[in-house]
This record gives sequence, C-alpha cells and structure tokens, in this order.
Amino acid sequence: MRLFIYTLCTIFSLSLFAQETGTSVKKISSKAQPSVDFSNAKVRISLFPEQKQIEGMVTYDFEVVSNTPSFWIDAQKMTINSVALDGKEVKFDYDDSKILVQSDFKEGNTHKVSVSYTASPTKALYFVKDYSGNHQIWTQGQGKYSSNWVPSFDDMNEKVEFDLTIDYKKGFEVIANGKLEKMEAINDSVNRWQYDMKAPMSSYLLAFAAGKYEKVVETSASGIPLEMYFYPEVKDKFESTYKHSKRMFDFLEEEIGYAYPWQNYKQIPVKDFLYAGMENTGTTIFSDAFLVDEIAFVDRNYINVNAHELAHQWFGDLITETEGTHHWLQEGFATYYALLIEKDIFGEDYFLYKLYESAEQLTELSKSKQATSLLDPKASSLTFYQRGAWVLYALRDLIGDTSFKITIHNFLEKYKFKNVETENFFDIAEEVSGKELDDFVTLWLENIEFPSQHALDILTKSAFIKKYLGLAQERTQPIAGKWGTLAKSLDFPVNDYIGQEVVYQLAGDTSPEVIALYDQAFETNNIFVRQAIASTLSKIPKGLQEQYESLLKDDSYATIEPALYHLWANFPEKRSEYLESTKEIIGFNDKNVRILWLVLALSTQEYQTQNHQGFFQELSGYTSSKYNFSTRENAFAYLESLQAFSEHSMIDLVDGATHHNWRFRNSCRKILDKLLKEEKYRKKYVDLKNSLPKNQQDFLQKKLTP
Repeated sequence: MRLFIYTLCTIFSLSLFAQETGTSVKKISSKAQPSVDFSNAKVRISLFPEQKQIEGMVTYDFEVVSNTPSFWIDAQKMTINSVALDGKEVKFDYDDSKILVQSDFKEGNTHKVSVSYTASPTKALYFVKDYSGNHQIWTQGQGKYSSNWVPSFDDMNEKVEFDLTIDYKKGFEVIANGKLEKMEAINDSVNRWQYDMKAPMSSYLLAFAAGKYEKVVETSASGIPLEMYFYPEVKDKFESTYKHSKRMFDFLEEEIGYAYPWQNYKQIPVKDFLYAGMENTGTTIFSDAFLVDEIAFVDRNYINVNAHELAHQWFGDLITETEGTHHWLQEGFATYYALLIEKDIFGEDYFLYKLYESAEQLTELSKSKQATSLLDPKASSLTFYQRGAWVLYALRDLIGDTSFKITIHNFLEKYKFKNVETENFFDIAEEVSGKELDDFVTLWLENIEFPSQHALDILTKSAFIKKYLGLAQERTQPIAGKWGTLAKSLDFPVNDYIGQEVVYQLAGDTSPEVIALYDQAFETNNIFVRQAIASTLSKIPKGLQEQYESLLKDDSYATIEPALYHLWANFPEKRSEYLESTKEIIGFNDKNVRILWLVLALSTQEYQTQNHQGFFQELSGYTSSKYNFSTRENAFAYLESLQAFSEHSMIDLVDGATHHNWRFRNSCRKILDKLLKEEKYRKKYVDLKNSLPKNQQDFLQKKLTP
C-alpha cells in the first residue's frame, strides 16, 4: 500500500502589485503579526459553480496585543468590495495579496473587522464535474492557501476559531469543519448550511466539500460522531471502503492517550483530489480512488490514508508546526500512528516489514547523496514521513512504552491548540524519561545520513525480520545451493513477505527444479505470493500454464492484470479464451483490467472482430473528463502505444494538460509534446484549436508556436 501524499510548500515568496484602492500600497512583511491576535471568524459564502465563483463575507474578532498602526489579512487575487471596522466602512489598501487596514490600534482594545469579497479561485478551491455531470466543489488549503477563497491567514501560527455558513443550491450536501447547527431553505432553490466550531485552528485547515452524497454515522467508544460519506451510486462499496474505521478511531484515542479534540469526525471522498487525503480539522477530504470494492480492498484499500489523516487530527491540527523545519512533528507522527493502526489490523509482521521497507528506502536515499537532515524544511516526503516515523519508533524503543505514552500525552496537553517546535517535544521526553536525549536528536534528526545500522539493530529484535533477512541474503546464491531453504520457506502456513521473497529469487528461471518451486508457490494459495508470480514470471513454461491460468480467478486486480497480459502473450492460440473469461472484469477505479482487456481485444484479430469499433470507442471514451484522472491517464497511455488518438481523445488530452492535478497534468503534457512532433497530429491540433475553451486555446497556441 502506498500513501500518495507529497511534500507541501511551507515557505512562500511575496510579490506585491498595486490595485486601484485610492492609496498606494506599501511593502508588507510576510511574518506573523505579533501586535494583533485574531480569535474568532464568521465566514459566510455563496457558491456559483457555473461561473466558478464565490461571494462572501468574513468577520474577525481580534485583540490588540501591543500598539500598532495597522494589520493585514491575506487575500489572493480577489475583488474586495468593502472593509468595515467595528461596523463602519473604512479605507483599505489591497495589492492582490493582502488587505491592509491602517488606524491607531491601542493595546488591550478589541475590534471586529469585516471583509466583503468576490473570488474566482484558480487553486485551493476546485469546481469539478462528478461522474454524473453534477458539480462537485471542494477545498485544499495546505500548500495552496485558503486565502485564495476566503480572506484568512497564510501564517499557520495564527489560529482562529472558524464558523462557516454556506449557501448552495438544493439537492446537494455541503460538509464543512465543525458541527452542523442548522440547514434551512432560504428560497425555492438554495439551502443554507451553518457550521459551528469550538476551538481554534490554522487557516489552511479550513475546508468544505459540496456534492451528491449520502452518509453513514457511527459513534466512537468515547461518544464522538463519525460521519462517513459516499456517492449514492457506489453504496455497495461503503463497507469495504470504510472497513475498520470505528475500530481505528477507538484504537487511536486509546493509544495516544488523549481525547479526540474536535466535535465530530467526517470523511468525504472527492473526484480528482490533489493528494491521497487531507486532514482538515474534523473533516478529512480524500481521493475517491479509495472507494473500493471487496477485491480492490486487498491491494488499494483506504486503511493507511484513513489512519494517517485521522492521526493528523492530533498531530497537525491540535498542535501545529511553527514552520517547515518542524514538519516532521506532523507527518512523522501521523505516519507512525498510522503504522500502529495497521499493526492492530494486519499484524506485527506487516508493521515490521513496512518499517524495514522504509529503512531500506532511507538508506538508499543516503547512498544517493540526496538525504537531508530531518530538520531541513526542504527535506523530501520520504524524510519527513518515514524518517519521522522511525524517530518515534526508535525513541519508544529507547525510553520504553510508559515514558513514551506519557510524553505524548503531556506534549499534547501542554501545547493544545498552539504551535510547536522539535525542542518542545524532546524537552518533555527528557523530563518524563529522565534520559538525556541530545545524542539521540543528533543521530536521528540532525545528521544527514539515516542511521541504518541502529535501525537494523532495533528491527532484528524480531524473529520474523531475522528470518526474512536471512532469506534475503540468499539472493545472490545459485538455486542449487538454496533450493532446500526456498522450499522450506514455502511450507504451510507461508508468511506473506517471506513467500514473496522466494518468488522474487526465482527470477523467472524455468529449470525443472525451479518449476517445482513455482508449483509449491502456486499451491500456497497465498494471494500475495501468487501476485508475485503474476508480476515476475513473464515467460510461462508449458508445464506451469494451467497453474498460471488459475491466477485469472484470484481475488486481486493487481494479479489479474499482469496474468492476463502474460497469458495472452505466451499462448496465442488461447487468446480468445482468456479474453472471454475476463470480459466482465473492470478492476480498480482506474479500470486497469478493463482498459488492458480492450487493448488486447483490439489486438486479437480473431476475437469478436465485428465489435472492434465499439471496443475502440470505449477505450477512447475513457479519456473523457467525466472519468477520474487515473482512468484517463491509463487510457491515454495505451492510446499512445497504439498510436490511435481520435479527435475526441486529442481534445481530452489538451484538457488533461491544463488539469488542476499536477501529476496528471504533467503526464498529459509529455504525451502531447510527443504528438505535436508528428505532422499528422500537429495539423489536426491546428484545426481543432478554435473549438477549445479559451484557456486551452491559449495553452495549445503556446505549444504550437515555434
């Protein structure tokens, strides 16, 4: 299972440009404002998806901590209609980035400031069409800044208690931070949703999502409502998507030893999300790629992302880093506690193997000379997440369970609803454990190199890891010298990871003695061992054909996809039979099996020739924006390999090249660049350009211009 969460920007450069406001704009510092303290916010917005626009009003309560001539509020590229101070409109300066209000603000006084605005955000708030063509609207503040859709604070050290009121058309659900106090119709076509929060948070955690949803509500052992949202059309995927959610919540409250700090916990899937998930306060938004059926659960379940974002409710939301130097206090902690949840669900071997796997990756990073200190604000995701988790695992091993859990509790209690630094955590750890931890901090956090040997020493306290590493040491040995060891490792009950390691060491060898080992591996009926066979044995000996064919019936889309391709390639005389037996399988949410099936069917002349045109239309249709970007990406990749782009898919490719998801956007741009090097496609794009939306026309024109 992989967690697709990427390093998020914590440092920004300030570029100020004057806008007509009647006065000139002065340079404004990007540092926190120590002279004023914003405490509460009332946000009221109306959503207009057809125009991709919002209109709103936000009112902040603030106290003057020390005399100051001004304060500012971040607001990115908005139309600021008015600013009122204590109910009276005042002059303001605005530079497309910050609203500056000037007056003689005296220490100890309290004020209200209200901003009326209109915004058409290009980031942080996204207007997306769902699979039925309905509008879906959702936010992503971290790394993008909520100040793109509501005047707020890009500095995460400014924590505010936000209450959101959202007006949106009837027939849709609107979910936001806090408790839903009221939902009422304000006219025949619009509902008003009023949410209330009780505690402060950083602005980047402010969030809402609007769309067609249903929900199931459970209650945690401590009485917290757990609201789990899903699309009505995939209700059958609810159980497999949210499997173990209540168990995870209850486990984490017990393990952390600190009560969940928010009023409720909501989880909302959205289409074409930028990351795997985002831990908005009490309101996790996650990619709908994790809405899975029972078979997909085996390979691409929501467990890790679910656990990671849940852990952030304490580490990131309750306590928040002061700056990027301390980012590991959020991501390392969330990664570690997610692993503990997975240990509770999948077992200790899973937990230890994941730690071993990340230690190997961190060691390779060190060898490549690309490693950094954990306290480097520009460190990689691998460093912040996995090395951060290793710090906690190693610290717990050093100071013991009791001291570790007391440290965590005291850390959260002392700094709740505040911002923290690494030193704050280790001061408490030293106080609780009675141990001096300077050397530990130097070794695990400050040093550039990952302490591989120390990690190995901790891991090899496990008999499982010792056995696995003993087998891994045999990789360079010839089969004849390790045959007995490999065979014994496949004895029932086979361990998932040791069994896979055996298959990887066979390396596609098809000698008689190796075929015997493959037979034994097939017969384990271990889904992961069989998956390893499907992914590594591409040249199938006749003696294993029947066994290999059984892989097409495994409950794993990650097994069926390579198995189908390898069987099709190895046994041409049975291609039609393989296609017929798998024609109803769709696969993951990216339709991995179905799209491969269509390509193979089109490449099999004797199979349903009369339907080939329909097969191609279906394949080409998967590039449409009505599908999620992973499905589109799969379709584009196969169409490129077939050199068979229709006009429809060519237009879709330009749409993808201007998509809000940067990974998908870059993938499409690479394919588009290749197509534009071919004269036939270049000419077609010249003809098609004027049929595109304005932003896509402009983008394509730049590509076409020498």
